[in-house]
Amino acid sequence: MPETIDPFKLPFDEAIAYYRAKVPLPSTSWDTFADAAQDYAFTLATVTEAELLNDVYNLVLSGLENGDSYGEFKKGFDQAIDKAGWNPANRPYRTALIFNQNLRNAYQAGRYKQMSDPEVLKLRPYWQWVHRDSRVPRPHHLALDRKIFAADDPFWQTAFPPSGWGCRCGVVSVSRRDIEREGLTVDEPPKETVTVVDKVTGDRKKVPAIGGKPIGEPGFSTIPGGSDPSQKQAILEQAMRKLPPHLQEQVKKALKK
Repeated sequence: MPETIDPFKLPFDEAIAYYRAKVPLPSTSWDTFADAAQDYAFTLATVTEAELLNDVYNLVLSGLENGDSYGEFKKGFDQAIDKAGWNPANRPYRTALIFNQNLRNAYQAGRYKQMSDPEVLKLRPYWQWVHRDSRVPRPHHLALDRKIFAADDPFWQTAFPPSGWGCRCGVVSVSRRDIEREGLTVDEPPKETVTVVDKVTGDRKKVPAIGGKPIGEPGFSTIPGGSDPSQKQAILEQAMRKLPPHLQEQVKKALKK
């Protein structure tokens, strides 16, 4: 079963705008459009059929805009994939993952946009990691629980949750008054780093780590909604180079709509 997510807490303008900027695109693997490309591509791993992609995209959008429950999404999803003749392995898990991960990404992108607003940053210049992976904790995420870092610290650029598949961690903004009133402290981010490969650019980059584990796992080492919108076309064109020619053409047609 998926964890409890209340979509009624999610449909705020920034989250919806983030999701609406996505285009349903074909993929040959989960990481065809990862990292920064996640800001602009809606994919179902290995699914290339445009009608199915559009159907599921709209089901998730309805969850954001209308507060549809997981049960409502599942009913529509089952109908869509049955119509398309697609029966993914471990179907219940895939269904829950698609719903939860997309809503969570949109929510966190919306939170990032809110918290990084210059006026908000003046009042709340610190961000606090909140660990929520309670059932199967990632030790390197659990170690960050309640840690407070400056909002402009480079740490956040490659370690802003969700930081991996199923990651439920979040970030809240904190003011100086909060810190003084509650007796909190501003921490130093982890100094340890490991090297990961950016799934879009292919560049090797160092990211914060704990115990040898990257906090932002490969494919999740950018801030949701943190890319430059003016680079949308360039980011997607670079990512689609991994696709075979006929799927590249499908992407090009989708981007022209």
